[in-house]
Amino acid sequence: MNPPQAKIKPGRFLDTGAARGAWNMAVDEVLLDNCRSHLASGGPPGEAPFTFRLYAWSPAALTLGRNQSARRDVFIERLSREGIDLCRRLTGGRAVLHDREITYSVAGSEALLGDTIEESYRRISEGLAAGLGRLGISAEFAPPSGGAYASQPSCFATTSVWEISIGGRKVAGSAQCREGGAILQHGSILLDSPEDRLASLLRARASGEGQARETSQADHAAGLCEVLGREVGYREAALALRGGMEETFGPFLEEPLTGEEAERAREAERRRYATPAWTMGRETGPAP
Repeated sequence: MNPPQAKIKPGRFLDTGAARGAWNMAVDEVLLDNCRSHLASGGPPGEAPFTFRLYAWSPAALTLGRNQSARRDVFIERLSREGIDLCRRLTGGRAVLHDREITYSVAGSEALLGDTIEESYRRISEGLAAGLGRLGISAEFAPPSGGAYASQPSCFATTSVWEISIGGRKVAGSAQCREGGAILQHGSILLDSPEDRLASLLRARASGEGQARETSQADHAAGLCEVLGREVGYREAALALRGGMEETFGPFLEEPLTGEEAERAREAERRRYATPAWTMGRETGPAP
């Protein structure tokens, strides 16, 4: 494993606030593409665009992992009745209900983040944990939990290596994809756990496909408000997470989306993330 190189220029901090699920996923694709295009053009890996983004969801949305089956795992009609969006991520993993949370994404090169999934998860989790420490939370890095993950329709039903937990309960769930030396990792940091509500939206697997029927998924997840015993809002969490990530990756420059990036995101939303073919299809076709 080659060690990550030092960051040559400041990273970018982007806070896009609350938006619909399809738009949120489209913006993350644009940030990944910024890095991938730089590398494909022969640009130095150490100068590839590096972005730390924070955002939220309005209305609440349920996202599926890239290869997860919507019809098998989700009561789609219940989502519609409750006014919850449904969209599919570019990354893998399992279903997440995005409601009372702050969501992060990191887009950068393998040269900076690490050329293995485990190394990149570790570096990013160290920054997130440092941010939680600013709120007074002592976070733990979870070990892998064996083979149960693949049998669970919910991301927060179990932990994976280097994901963040507190007292054995998961507070941050993440997913990643890699394209041409570029990495996109994004994830949810719970303010309040939505897992009881999520359980009512997911179809339990048949007997023999895991423990979904046996335990409440809420037993595996915890929100920051519960952990701290007080209200934690988006803005307070955002300031803490930015500070923690800067401890790991150095200072960020705050830059909004450019007009050109916004146009590309609108196009990605139109042709991919807002379409039933992408959202409902299990076979998602070639990478964008």
